[in-house]
Amino acid sequence: MKVFGLGTRTAVLAVLTAGAALALAPVLWLLSTSFKGRGDVFAVPPELVPASPTLDNYAYVWNQADVQRYFVNSLLASAGTVLLNVSVAALLGFALARFAFRGRKLLFLLGISTMVVPFPAIMLPLFVAAKEMGLTDHLLGIVLPTAAVNMWLSVYILREAFAGLPDELEEAARIDGCAPPRMFLQVMLPLVKAPLATSAILVFTLTWSDFLWPLVIMQDHGNFTISVGLQYFMSTLTSNWHHIAAVAVIASLPVVVIFLLLQRYFFTDVLSGATKG
Repeated sequence: MKVFGLGTRTAVLAVLTAGAALALAPVLWLLSTSFKGRGDVFAVPPELVPASPTLDNYAYVWNQADVQRYFVNSLLASAGTVLLNVSVAALLGFALARFAFRGRKLLFLLGISTMVVPFPAIMLPLFVAAKEMGLTDHLLGIVLPTAAVNMWLSVYILREAFAGLPDELEEAARIDGCAPPRMFLQVMLPLVKAPLATSAILVFTLTWSDFLWPLVIMQDHGNFTISVGLQYFMSTLTSNWHHIAAVAVIASLPVVVIFLLLQRYFFTDVLSGATKG
């Protein structure tokens, strides 16, 4: 049975195409500006495709504007946060999904409820705790709090993944004399690659793009992350929008690369969740 006629499908396609164009327009303009010279940024009429594209903007900001240091800081902080977050969340998600113990549901509900608490509400006590631990102006001051704040997002994803595995698999592993640690590492964990990738993408993106917490916890300019550094450049480079655009493109690249590398796992997880049941 045909649900949509040809005219309806054409209209829906037109609306989706227009929406995609509106969503992509700022990104394309940013990319275009990053290849323009100073005089071409405000050309009339505006040029989406630069008449004389140049890589000088990227060379300038990469070599002279401390972008390298900020980029490495963000990369280390994001990678460390993902590693810590996903490792602990996998263990906790496995325990909540496959082990029966008193208070399991209550623990899960309490953990999930923390996700609705806005970060600014806990930022002050979190900063005081980080300061007492000597984590201010240190990358661990980003890694530990960010991994903890986003922990239950990953726990939720991985708990659902472990809970969806058949009980017969666990029973067969136990019959073969497989201890819980070995069962987790060799049997269960390889079967949840898609949820692991989904958690990694989400946590990496949240950490890489975070601005407020790195701004609060870092004081030395040399310890800034790329998101804070971008704001710093916008205040110092003022009207040099071609340089600011180049920094913004550089800041966006790791998220794009991570998504492209893990997208097949991400979409596998999304589609399996959509078709479950």
